[in-house]
This record gives sequence, C-alpha cells and structure tokens, in this order.
Amino acid sequence: MNAEYLRNMSRGAAAIALGLATQTVAAQAQSPAGAGDADANDVSIITVTAQRREESVVEVPVSVTVVAQEAMERQQVNQLYDLSRLAPALEVQQAPGLGTGGGGQIRGVGTTTFQIGAVGSVGVVVDQVSQGNANITSLFDVERVEVLKGPQGTLFGLTTSAGVINIATRAPEFGNFSGRVRAEISDAGSVGSEYGRQTLQGVVNVPLADNAAMRISGNYMATQGIDRNTLTGKFDKHDTWGLRGRLLWEATDNLTVNLIGEYSDSEDDRGNDFFKIYLADAAITSTLAACNIVPSRSNHEYCTDTPGHAENKLQAGSAQVDYDFGGAVLTSVTAYRAQDQGPNSLNIFRLDTYNTEIFNGPGDSSVDLFTQEFRLASDNDSALEYTVGLFYSDQDTTNNPSPFRINVTLPNNVVITPVSNPGRLTTVDDSSYAVFGQATYHISDAVRFIAGGRYTHEEVDVFTDTLTGATGSSGVTINNFSWKTGLQYQFTPETFLYATVTRGYKGPQIALADPSNPNAVTRIISEEIPTSYEVGIKAGLFDNRLLAEANIYSTDVKNYQGQVCNTTQTGGLQCVPQNIGNVNSNGFELSVSGRPARGWNLNAGLIYNDVDYPKGLVGSDGTIIGGTQLANAPKWKFTASTEYSAGLTSAMDFFIGADAVYKSSFKVAQSTDPNVLYPGKWTLGGRVGIRGLDKGWTLSAFARNLTNNHEPVFALISFPDGHPGSYGQILTATGFRQVGLSLDYEF
Repeated sequence: MNAEYLRNMSRGAAAIALGLATQTVAAQAQSPAGAGDADANDVSIITVTAQRREESVVEVPVSVTVVAQEAMERQQVNQLYDLSRLAPALEVQQAPGLGTGGGGQIRGVGTTTFQIGAVGSVGVVVDQVSQGNANITSLFDVERVEVLKGPQGTLFGLTTSAGVINIATRAPEFGNFSGRVRAEISDAGSVGSEYGRQTLQGVVNVPLADNAAMRISGNYMATQGIDRNTLTGKFDKHDTWGLRGRLLWEATDNLTVNLIGEYSDSEDDRGNDFFKIYLADAAITSTLAACNIVPSRSNHEYCTDTPGHAENKLQAGSAQVDYDFGGAVLTSVTAYRAQDQGPNSLNIFRLDTYNTEIFNGPGDSSVDLFTQEFRLASDNDSALEYTVGLFYSDQDTTNNPSPFRINVTLPNNVVITPVSNPGRLTTVDDSSYAVFGQATYHISDAVRFIAGGRYTHEEVDVFTDTLTGATGSSGVTINNFSWKTGLQYQFTPETFLYATVTRGYKGPQIALADPSNPNAVTRIISEEIPTSYEVGIKAGLFDNRLLAEANIYSTDVKNYQGQVCNTTQTGGLQCVPQNIGNVNSNGFELSVSGRPARGWNLNAGLIYNDVDYPKGLVGSDGTIIGGTQLANAPKWKFTASTEYSAGLTSAMDFFIGADAVYKSSFKVAQSTDPNVLYPGKWTLGGRVGIRGLDKGWTLSAFARNLTNNHEPVFALISFPDGHPGSYGQILTATGFRQVGLSLDYEF
C-alpha cells in the first residue's frame, strides 16, 4: 500500500467522519413523520456476533453487512449465492464444481477453484461452527446473516483471510408451541419465468419444559433448469432437501446447552448446469445448429444422451455448552460434519454433434471435518472486554478414482479413445490447532484500544495412488501468527469511528493433479497472507432509525492463491492453481439501512473496489493481465432494497417492494480478450402483496431479474478443446428471470 493512498484514505476518512457526525447531531433534534414505536425501529439494538460476542452493530469496529430473515425472504434469498444481491462487497460463484470450500469473494478477494482439496478465503460459519469444505448451500429458518469484510482470522480462524459469512439460525423458544409454512412457486414458461422453482419450508417449535424447547425446520427445493437438453426438450432437474433440529436447554441459571443436528441431500438427475457456447465461429455454429442451438449470451441449451449426474449428501451435528461465571462466559463448541459427493459424472462438452466428447466419472469424494473450540468471553460492560480461546480442526478429504476419457469420432465414423485414464486416489489431511485472543480496552468513555492475535499450527499431508502402482505423498507444516490492532472513538452515543490494521492467514492449498495426465503430480500451493488497513464510521441517524456506515480500506495479499484455466487442443479443461504474487484491493463502501418512517424499510449499499492482478501476470490465453481488475470483481457495485406497507382494511396490510443491483463491467475469465468482458448492467426485482395485521399470513407475487440480465459466473476462451473463436460460459439461476407466487402462514 503506497503512501499516497494512505494520505488519501486518511483525508477521506476525516471527511466522512465529519459529515456523518454533523448529520447525527442534526438528526437527533428531529424524528421522521409517522415514526411509530422508537424501540421497535432502533437500529442500535440490532446485535451481531462479529467479535464472537453479542454486541450492538453500531459499536462493532468491523465492516459488516447484516441481513435479517425478513429481508432475505423479501428477495427470495434461499441459497448461499443469493446473498450477493444483498451485500455489495460479496460475490458468490456457485456452479458445478466451482468455488469449493468457501463463500466466494469479498472485496474482490476469494478462492475460485475446481480443486476439491482447496479451502476458501471467505469462510462460512453457521451457529458458531466453521463449515470448512463441508459447506451448506440452502438458507432456511435463519435469524440473520452477517457478512464480515476483511481478514477475520484472529477470532474465526482458518479460511477467513478475505472475510466471513456468519450465519445464525433461529433458536427454539421456551413456552411457545408454534409453527410456520412458507412456499414459493414459479413455472418455466409461465408469466415470463425462464425457469421453474418450487420451494417449501416448514418450522415447528415445541416447548419441552419451562427451561427447554426443540425447533425442527425443513426445506425442499425443486428446480427445473436453467439448462435445457434439446434432444429431450426437458430442463435439467435439481432437487434439494434438508432437515435441522435444535434443542435448547437452560439446565441452570448459569448453564445452557444447545444441540444441533442437520441433514441435507441434493441431486441433479438430468444434468449439471455446466458450460454452454455463447460465441462461435462458422464451424462450431454449424455444429450447434445440428442440435437446434444458437450461440448467444442467453444460450442455456445443450444436446446429449449422457448429460451427467451429481449427488451431494451432508450430515452434521454440534454441541454448544455455555457456562456463565458472572463476569465471563465459558463456551465449548464441538462439531462434526461429513459430506459425501457422488456418484458424480460429467460430459464436459455435452454436444453429441461434435466430433470430440470428454467424460469425467463416475466418481465420488468425501469430506470429514471435526472441530473443537473453547472460548472465554468477558461481559460487555467492563473496562477490559476480552475473548480468548483454543481451537482444533481436522479435515480429511478423499477423492476416489474417477475415470477420465476422450472419445474422438473420425471422418469415417470410427470412434477412437486417445485418452483413457482410470483416475487416482487422493487423500488430504488438513489439521490445525490455534491459541487466540482479542481485547478491547476502554481508555476513556470515548476512546477504546483494540488488540488481538492468533497463533496457528497447521499440517497438510497429501497422498496419491494412480491405481497403476505409482504412489506419492507430500506435506507441509506451517506456524503462523496473525494479529489485529486498532482504535475506536465514540463521537456521540450513536456515532463511532474506528481504524484497524489486520494481518490474516490462509493455509496452503492443494493443487490436485490433472486427471487427463497420468504422470501429473499433486502440488501444494503456499499459504496466503493478507494485510488490511481500514478506517470506518458508523452512525445512528433520526433517533437510530437509520444506520449509516462508511469505510475506506486497503488490503495487500501476499502469495495470492489463484488459478488459470484454459482448454487444450487434445481436449480437456485444465485449471492450474498457483500463487500469482501480490494482489492489492483498495476502495471504499457506503451503506444505509433501517426504517426511515412508519411502514418503510430501506437497505442500500455501494462499493468501489480496485483490485488488480500483479504486474506481468500471464492470463489463460497468453495475454498479459497484470495490472488489470481481477476476474469476477466489478469495480463498482450498488445494491438497494425497499418495501413500503400501508393499511388496506382493518384486518390486512398492502405492501409493495423493489430491489436493484448494478455492477460495472467485469471479466469472467483471466484474459484481456474483450469477448470475456461482461458489460455493466442493472438487475431489477420486485414484489407486491397483502398480509394479515397479526402477520399470521402473507400472500405475494414476486419477480426476480426483471431485466433478464444473463450474467455468467465463469467463461472459457477457445471452448471446446482449444477451438479458436469459440467461447463457453457457465450460467446459473441468478442469470435468468423468475416470476412466481409466495405464501407464508404462521400459527
């Protein structure tokens, strides 16, 4: 980070602080018309656990986007990748085999990879349990989501060098038998919906005693599309379902036990939403025409008798025990997660009219993760607030042999198989332990000093067996100290300024060998070390009805773990993980959220993010991409959501809402080729409906992506098999319009 940027950052922070502090003082003298109950609309009572303790969102010296359950449901946020619509700094690319082990990118930094042995830069934590590579995908019965930006390793540990998606599900309620059913329905081809999806969620809360209760929630989602097979005329079919059970028991006034168990199952039984061709030369266009496919940005069609198959099963359990000593709480969190994938198979080109076919699978893999954390946290009202703890993690990943073959049809219709590889067995053992702590010292009523550190010992061991007698093993041991320090200043009871410097850590990444090359070896990519500087301000405006936030940041990432993907002329998709040098992410964020007036909800955010590849870096097509913006990282992004409700009759309300996302142009591949640059576009949505005054029921119509913005998550140059002038891309459900109905009933 250069001195000029530091000077500009300081000047900008001072201007933001002065402006927001002035607005706060002025706002305290007035209240918006029709304000209603101040306590119910007070943003300062919104609590978060961004520092592993419950605190007001206004006082936390971390840039965090908080999304409540109501806001998620208003915008049909049912999957992890849907959170990208609500958090400007967050991008989640969730496609078959892509983005393993994490929550995407925050401020442009993240691990995007096809390597199942990799871990993410953005960690996902659910009910205080790190998900590792055994990640959730569906969101249901969630109380809130916190998107924490910047390195969070001091308190959250591994896989958090770019940030954390911290999720809290709904806890059981004592003395209250209740339930809820929620459904969303859309149909491919009906009222403009380009794919179909039916979602059903149910919850029941059962009191067991005065001090105990159980909560059981379930989720089912069936999706038709987005891809369509022209040979059958049918959309790909994706089914996902899951169950979660929570038992909360306050054994004594000081002892609380929380047990959670979950199971989920997803299956793609007609194919995977994988690569389609969106730009082609005459030869490939002719091949597509034989399948009745026209290449375009909106192309979501393929043609094959063997489209592929994927299954994913997850089972997990955790036990959290809290004991309050009076002045400090000791917490133990024990968790186990097991994920089984397969049998998975993939037809990479999915074009029976093309002379080359590439098949991967069937094969299966598994992830077993055990974590144990002990944490002692002081009360929030002491001069010295602290959190200290111990953490242990052991993650075992097994990739069983998955066959890989290439079939080529010669002009005389003879089929040859130039490549037939039975695959290899690969096991990865990633274990670590850590000692950590962070404290806030109140120097005075207005000034607080923040300091924290984490010592991590990590061991990564890899074993491979090619099934032909050739075996290999390698490993690496890392000892790392990450830290955080900063200051916090309280202008008024509702206005806080903070400045922090944080050193993060992301462990080594496993680069699995190329399946098309039996002689390729598994490699270990060096650890990633970010250093982040941030200055921010948070202010409660209009009697704390609105929370305004602004921050300026600069992050230097040493040994950034990236990958470069290309297609080969012998056929195949080759993605090579590698340390690509130092990456710099510089920018600022602005946001406002709350209830400006009675019946009006508002959330809006803006990010400017300049994140560049290191100088001299060569991209996937041999062009120099150094000094250009990272792929899948728009320089500008704006998100907004609003809803207004008013009385319709004595028994019901009418409501109308709208949301918008704008992204400036961004690359979807590591290249300067203009054909992989996606232009800046708006994505708009909305909803209209009625609800009972007691909120016992809600009926609405909704539309997602009204602008039909066909935004891809990944692209390949010279697809298929190195063919010049032809390009492939992956589209997901977020890239197509959805129109449907939503029904919610509580009892």
